[in-house]
Amino acid sequence: MSYVLGLIFADGTIEDVRSSSRTCYIDLSSKDKYLVEKLRYILSSKHKIYMRKPQMRNFSNGTFMSSRLFSLRIGNKMMYQDLINLGVTPRKSLTMEFPLVPRKYLHFFLRGYSDGDGCVNIYRPKDRNAPRIRVIFTSGSFNFLTVLAEILNKYVGTERKIVLNCSGAYRLIYSKNDSLKALRFIYQNIDESPYLQRKYRKYAKFILN
Repeated sequence: MSYVLGLIFADGTIEDVRSSSRTCYIDLSSKDKYLVEKLRYILSSKHKIYMRKPQMRNFSNGTFMSSRLFSLRIGNKMMYQDLINLGVTPRKSLTMEFPLVPRKYLHFFLRGYSDGDGCVNIYRPKDRNAPRIRVIFTSGSFNFLTVLAEILNKYVGTERKIVLNCSGAYRLIYSKNDSLKALRFIYQNIDESPYLQRKYRKYAKFILN
């Protein structure tokens, strides 16, 4: 469940519509249908998975075509309240705080968050023969990423990082050895919780080369 919580902090939304329909909703979305199906199984849900077609969307740096998304929408007042208690709020992106997650589940939470609002980037600098790896965490909340950086520094020994303001969103960027430290932590006990396969394959391919 820590993985699911991390994914909700990244890509989930909650909505209280009790004034009109007497319930509350939790929405989970991903470009990867198999991941949404896995989440539905974990949550013991029988709700239908909907596909959202690509559409033009306005961003701070221009207008772009969005990706096709698969969404799971669950009506559950108890789950909604549990998420509120854990720090998830409606319109959370700018104000959310890092939740209290037990140490033994922390890597699962970070894996879920990374699968939603993280990026594993393999690139080759012009002056280098070997490829490099970079990990980027993105959030609308400066405080959330600041605590995330402190946690990685404490538990895996990454360097203290400054959270960068990039076009209306904040980014926490790790390169070289620090990116591998973060990914080793995130992907430990790999089969004990879900993971986004295409993102994990980038990391696995890099360490095998």
